[in-house]
Amino acid sequence: MYQVSDIEILIATMNRDDLGFLEVMFSKTDVTKYNILIINQTTTEKQLHTTSRTIKVINVLEKGLSKSRNLALRSATKKLVIFTDDDVVFEANFDTSLLKAFTDHPHFDGFRFPFQMKEGVVAKKYSSTFQSQLSAFDILNTSSVELVFKKEAIQSARLHFDENFGLGSPFYMGEEAIFVFDAKRKGLKMGFVPQILLTHSQFTTTQKATVLERYFYQSAVFYRIFGKMYLFWVVLKLLFDLKQHKIGLRTIPQVLKQALKGKKAYVDTTAL
Repeated sequence: MYQVSDIEILIATMNRDDLGFLEVMFSKTDVTKYNILIINQTTTEKQLHTTSRTIKVINVLEKGLSKSRNLALRSATKKLVIFTDDDVVFEANFDTSLLKAFTDHPHFDGFRFPFQMKEGVVAKKYSSTFQSQLSAFDILNTSSVELVFKKEAIQSARLHFDENFGLGSPFYMGEEAIFVFDAKRKGLKMGFVPQILLTHSQFTTTQKATVLERYFYQSAVFYRIFGKMYLFWVVLKLLFDLKQHKIGLRTIPQVLKQALKGKKAYVDTTAL
């Protein structure tokens, strides 16, 4: 049986020198209840400090979201780890929903939870029922703020975020999908729980990107995950975008050209 004290919230942030942002993040609940680990990517002139027993801070001078996530994983000490950003707001009873998921399904290593953009407005199209496994489409549509894992499962599988991907890296999106696919390949059991844990009102990195940027970077993600089958997923995405009127027929040559460039850029980067 897991308890609140078994939860550790891993927050990636940048250039912070005070803890005021936690007041917003935990405005619906009591921040003092939780173990929090903050990775603050910053400069020597702008450091973050804490005197709290339940809040740990690591100031680092390097850049890259995946590097922050990996450092947080290496430094975490509690049984359940939540990946999150510094601009979310946790729901009042998020810990109850989280603990219930792991108690009801003790053989699972991690879960994906939905999040909302604002009260009553979910960020994506989610299942309304519990799912005992994540499909490839689920994983490709995963955001890091949706993920909670057993720390021991991650460490036993020697899982880490691919530092070629994520904000501040050569390919600035897709790190969470790669992480979850790697977890699945290493035998971790993951499901979906239809309980909202938090609100994240900002657009995701993918949503902010232009169409051509998405094809460039997501092609690299597809190649990292699927290898030589990457082009199948590029075409599948293209057909979906055509159906959703996100691109037009005249755009096809441009997006395919960007997809090929993205794959080549990834191959060149990893060959160095």
